[in-house]
Amino acid sequence: MDKIFEKYINNSYKKFSDKLIPNSNILGIKSGDLRIIAKEYISNNDLSILDRELIYHEEKMVYMYILSYLKDYNMVYKYLDLMVPNINNWAVCDSLMNIKIIRKNRELFHNLISKYKDSDKEFEVRFVLIMLFHYMKEEYLPEIFEIIENVKTNAYYSRMGLAWLICECFIKFRDYTLARFKNLNIDTFSYNKAISKICDSYRVTGEDKELLKQLRRK
Repeated sequence: MDKIFEKYINNSYKKFSDKLIPNSNILGIKSGDLRIIAKEYISNNDLSILDRELIYHEEKMVYMYILSYLKDYNMVYKYLDLMVPNINNWAVCDSLMNIKIIRKNRELFHNLISKYKDSDKEFEVRFVLIMLFHYMKEEYLPEIFEIIENVKTNAYYSRMGLAWLICECFIKFRDYTLARFKNLNIDTFSYNKAISKICDSYRVTGEDKELLKQLRRK
């Protein structure tokens, strides 16, 4: 760990994070400070953190924040691919949402979806599901739902990612998603959790929430 991390460590935040992000080696640094650290690496033209073993959760988060600031598609692709097998919690995985450059070169980054979509590892599956948020366009809907119905792990965080993705599809493509929803070939937990997430959204009408509640599986 580089010394730059040390001045941002907060023991109270570590205790909070340990409960929120299980099974991770946490120092206790807030996300805003992690962004500052990432920007400092970039301003110093020092990207060495991308090429070494990462021990702490915060190092992985800074790695992902650095990727979100880079402008080189191929470089982002290379290092994102290298990170995937090392993702061990939802927070690192979901920081993928910050890498907006993916949306400007979907064809290139689609290779990562193809590479990991048949994995049975919890966070590789969640990685694919979160990647699909960057492909939330009408032309990708058939593929998104094909992946949804062929997920190969029933691990908790992959199933929660599945529910979140379905929720976002419903919010943005209500009619298409509703038509698929009634015969959606996924496990009961993910199915009902997707309904719960949709019903929790302020972007969904009360009428649709009542409709979906009727579709809950026993």
